[in-house]
Amino acid sequence: MTALIKATSEIKDILAKEKRPLGFVPTMGALHDGHISLIKAAREECKLVVVSIFVNPLQFAPNEDFKKYPRNLENDLKVCNENTVDYVFAPDEKEIYPDESSKNKSIESPKELTGILCGKTRIGHFQGVATVVKKLFDIVQPDYAYFGEKDLQQLYVIKWLVKEYNLPIFIRSCPTVREPNGLAVSSRNQYLTLEQKKTAANIYESLKSAKYNMRIGIFTVSKAILESLIFLSQYPEIKVEYFEARDKDLLAKVDENRRKGFYYFVAAKVGNVRLIDNIEV
Repeated sequence: MTALIKATSEIKDILAKEKRPLGFVPTMGALHDGHISLIKAAREECKLVVVSIFVNPLQFAPNEDFKKYPRNLENDLKVCNENTVDYVFAPDEKEIYPDESSKNKSIESPKELTGILCGKTRIGHFQGVATVVKKLFDIVQPDYAYFGEKDLQQLYVIKWLVKEYNLPIFIRSCPTVREPNGLAVSSRNQYLTLEQKKTAANIYESLKSAKYNMRIGIFTVSKAILESLIFLSQYPEIKVEYFEARDKDLLAKVDENRRKGFYYFVAAKVGNVRLIDNIEV
């Protein structure tokens, strides 16, 4: 039976006496198949599995959906119990940020990681992510932590965080989980209508197209992007924010004639819902 813990001091005391290795899955709740895949990966590798549920205010800009972000702790606990999670750590905001000054002590990640892609429009987002994950790592003290590759830029920031602070934690990256039509699973997908979900699946199709066009060897990096943007232009409901190629090494820019060893990243809105995805070439 999954135990719910809300107090930082209590979870610290409990985990200090528990068996190891400890696998940790940090989440903002609204658990879905993507989260379940992370839990299963942790369960396979670790004797103890802890999931955190905390909607972190620091990673939301003023115009974003912090107040509307889906929250359903009862259902999340049910999902965790069904997947044999040992503990759910669901702190109140005061447990993580005791006062306003604690919110101002954010971790500044390198601009080459956070000033690109989503970081260009979601100002402060990755600083907020790094700050809360560091706090959660310090509280839970995991041996392994599990993150999905859909949020690949975030994953790079987390790996930087572990290296920068010499944290004794192995970061496990897990493949993106997709709906049957290819749409990357996300907590925000529940905001989409069935018709919008059908339309949004073309975002992944555009990534697959770019990858294919590179593999056949007749396109440059940017020409493949252009072809994918032309494809997406058939769907006026999809408003592309960016479609970029980034190297595997610290997400640097990619030479035009590169053939492999990089990712295509895309962010787009369908209706009012912002979606991100990526594919490895």
